[in-house]
This record gives sequence, structure tokens and C-alpha cells, in this order.
Amino acid sequence: MLLSMYVIIPILFVMAVAMYTDLRSRLIYDWLTLPGIIYFLLVHAFLHPEKWLTYAMGAIVLGGISLLMAVISKGQMGGGDIKLLALVGAAVGWQAGLVVLILTYLLAGVSVLPMWVISKMTGRMKLNREIPLAPFVAGGTSLMLVMVMYY
Repeated sequence: MLLSMYVIIPILFVMAVAMYTDLRSRLIYDWLTLPGIIYFLLVHAFLHPEKWLTYAMGAIVLGGISLLMAVISKGQMGGGDIKLLALVGAAVGWQAGLVVLILTYLLAGVSVLPMWVISKMTGRMKLNREIPLAPFVAGGTSLMLVMVMYY
């Protein structure tokens, strides 16, 4: 995978803003995700046009999987989450994007499952039905970037 500072720095910035807005207001704004998708597709078109289709497929595959999950979960996953994952696919490609998706849900499960078990056992802690997904997407993306840089 060909990742440059034109990809790494902007995606970390997008993840930081998405985490902040998702934790604060449960929203990931279109003004962040839609220009981000276009930016990453254009960067890849100029930096390595021979692999551009991989990144376009990343946006389609991750966005499509996320949309399917949103439909299956009856709206538990929001549109901002879908577009954020499409952005990740546009930034890293479909193969690395699938790795990010797996890491995202592993991190979410490892974090949320113990809280859910404790709340069921004690009855004290009340969990919201919706958990912000952006921090887990950011964590999965960051882990994948570390794996790419060091392995």
C-alpha cells in the first residue's frame, strides 16, 4: 500500500475531528466526510493513478458494507458513520479498509462488551442504545496505519 503524508496527516486530522463531534453531539458532519472522500480520491489519482481503482473501490466497499450494516441494525449505525468509513476506504483502499473495519469492530466489542455485562449484572449503569462509532473507527484506522508503517 502506498501511503504518503498526503494521506496520513489528513486522515488523522479527519479522525480527530470526527471523534470530537461524534462524542460531543453524536454527529459526524458531511462537511468533513464528503470533501474528505473527494480529497483522497484526487490525491490517489495524482500520486498513483495505476492503483486509483483500489481506492475508489475502498470507498464503495466500505460505504456499502456500512450501509448494509445500518439497514440490518435498523438504524443503529448513522449516516455519518457510513460516510466516515467510506472516507477510510478512499484513503487506504478496499483491502486495508477491510482490515480497518475488522479492527474497528474488535475495538468496539472489547470496549463495550464489559460495560454491557457490568450493567446487566449490577443494574446500576445504564448504557445508551447508541454508542459513538467514530472513536473506534479512529482507533482501527490508527492501528492499521501503525501496522503498515512498521510491518
